[in-house]
This record gives sequence, C-alpha cells and structure tokens, in this order.
Amino acid sequence: MTDNTDYDLLDRALQVDLTDEKLYASELPEQVWRTLRAAGKPVRSHGLRDHWAVTRYRHIEEVYRQGGRFSSEMGMHLGEKKSDTLAGPAAGGMSLLVTDAPAHGEMRRALGAAFTPGLMRKLTESTLDIARALVSKAIDESPVDFVDAVAAPLPAIVICDLLGVPESDRDHVLRLTRSAFSGSGYATSNSQLAAHAELFGYTDRLIREKRRNPGEDVATVLANATMYGKPMQREIAVMNCHDLIAGGNETTRHTSGAAALSMVTHREAWQGLREGRTDVAGATEELLRFEAPVSHVMRVLLEDTEIGGVTMRRGDYVTLWLRSANRDEDVFDRPEELRFDRNGSRHLAFGHGAHYCIAAALARIEVGAIVQALAEQVADAELAGVPRRLESNFFRGYRTVPLVLTRR
Repeated sequence: MTDNTDYDLLDRALQVDLTDEKLYASELPEQVWRTLRAAGKPVRSHGLRDHWAVTRYRHIEEVYRQGGRFSSEMGMHLGEKKSDTLAGPAAGGMSLLVTDAPAHGEMRRALGAAFTPGLMRKLTESTLDIARALVSKAIDESPVDFVDAVAAPLPAIVICDLLGVPESDRDHVLRLTRSAFSGSGYATSNSQLAAHAELFGYTDRLIREKRRNPGEDVATVLANATMYGKPMQREIAVMNCHDLIAGGNETTRHTSGAAALSMVTHREAWQGLREGRTDVAGATEELLRFEAPVSHVMRVLLEDTEIGGVTMRRGDYVTLWLRSANRDEDVFDRPEELRFDRNGSRHLAFGHGAHYCIAAALARIEVGAIVQALAEQVADAELAGVPRRLESNFFRGYRTVPLVLTRR
C-alpha cells in the first residue's frame, strides 16, 4: 500500500462481508481478493462468522504445513445462512472432508483404495466418449445452456458408473443429482434440499446392497472398508458416498461451465488449443487454476498460531481463499490472463497436504474430457444470453451459460 487511494481501497475491501452470498453473483470477489492480497497479511473479516481471511499463496501454504494446529471438524466452509453453521459440526468425524487425524488418515486410506490406476485409465476413455456425445448433441440443439446440456449431466453419469449404480436405478439417480446440484447457494430451493435427503436415503440403500452383493466399484469399497481394523460404520460409508457424489458433481460442473464461457471471452487461448499449439492437459490445469470451483475452505485453530506475521487465537475461524491464491501475483506471471501454455502450474484448486482432494484425478479426467470434446468439435461460440453466476461464497461458478455453438 503506497498512497491514500490504496488505503481507501483496502478500507472498502475490509468492509465487504465475504460471507454474503449475493456478493458472488458478480465479478466483485476477484477485485476484493486482489485488494486483500495487497495488504500482505491475513485480515479480519466480519459477517455470518467472523474469521481471518487468508488470501496470499504463501500464507495458505503456511496453514497447510501446520495442519495439525487447524481443525476441519467444525465444518469446511463459512456457510451462507445460520442453519449452514450447524451442518459442518453435525458431520464432523463422519466425512473425510470434516475429519481430523487420526480418523482422517483411516478414512482416506479406505477411500484411496477405490481410486486405482486401472480404474482411472478406464474412466479416462469412457468419460471422453460421454463428453463427445454430450457436446455433439449440444451443438445440434444450439443455442443451449451449456451447464444444463453438458457440464451438469457428465459428472452425474460418470459418478453412477463409479459407484456401481444399477442400470435400473440410473434414471432415478440422475434426476436426483440434477435436482440436488442444479445450483447451490443462496437460491437453494426446497426441492434441492429434498433431493439431497433422498440421495442420502439412496446411498444408504446402495451401501447396504453392496455389503450383501459386492461388485467392482467405489460403493463396494466403501461398504466393505475398515477403520482401525474394524468394519467402517455404515453411517460413515453413507456420508462419504454422498460427499463423493456432491464433490464430483460440483467441481466438474462449475469449472466446465466456466471453461465453455471462456471460448467467448478468451478466443485466442482456444484457437491455440484447436491448432495444436497447446495441449488439453495444459489447458485443463490452467482452467482449474483460473476457474477453481471452490472459493475457500475453512479451519478452526486448535492453538494460538502466527501466520504471515499475524497472531491468531485458539478457537478462531480461518478461511483459505484458494481462488485468490491461484491469482497471486507473487506466484503466477500475469495471473489475470488465461494462458493454456502456462508451464508448471502450482494451483491450489484441490487444496494441499493431508486434505488434498482425494478425487482430484477424477475431476481432471472429467474437465479434461469436456475441454478435449470442445476443442475437437466446436469451431466458434457466441453468447445466447447473459450468463448467471452462482450465489455462493463456497462454490464459484455459473448457474447458466447460454451459448450458440458452431461445429468444426
């Protein structure tokens, strides 16, 4: 901060309620995070939950390195309404996302056994086939809402394969996932909440069935997993099964919807990909950096700790703004540019350390498949309406991305 204008910007940024879901219906969050990064240290932020906002890459790395001093069992995100502040603690110790060591390590070992290299190779091919079919249909039916036509259905289809959902149940599960994940955030409807409840019921029945009749799928791994040498509690298996559906749907949907919009907003990057000057793997990583689907993760301090020269007290909430870190000027050259030729990306879209996203490989496969299908089949894209942002302080993406797609 060098002049009064900079101080005024920081003062205004500090007045912003980062928990206010309506803020995220705009492009303002990126501007706020940029100003908070310029402060050079974590700052105190107020709202639904007062918390320390950590926005710089190196400070977030510090938190991850000192993971034993931070707990996730009070929830992993700020929440948007008072009832949200109860959901995290209720699941604490039951879900991989909100469990600390040593139980976290036990759950991670059990879940990790499902994501074998062989399964990932199989999924890579089948997911690309699904993406090609969905993109081709979207072109034929253009104009379309890309989220509804491609970004939402692909992960729902893939997760059914992954979990071993019987063919007879798939239409039902696909309807539930489309309803449950049609748009998280402030505008979450009663029908979405009901769909989530029904999904919990379905995953409970699925886990029971996989215990009786095991198959070669992730639900079977969960149903028959052990913790501390004993069978995993069914409630823990059900919770993690539901979270796999949630994480798989949300991560891919938000990054892929933004990726499709970038065909309009970053034409040169896509032209380079179509012409072979860049590759799908690099484009996928850059899109995950630039359009990370999760804005922040939350932790609670277990003891007094200093981060970035700021002393934080035991019991304080701390939020790690991953999207801000992914645009940190100290780490990324010209971070506000989408560059598919960016080398050695160190983005934090999937977190870092012990809580690194266990399904990161799956998300990369899904987003990469959509990127490849778009590069192969779409010559040009134009807006067919105004894209609508999601009103959520946790997920960052679009409710709708209306596009006219032209076939190559």
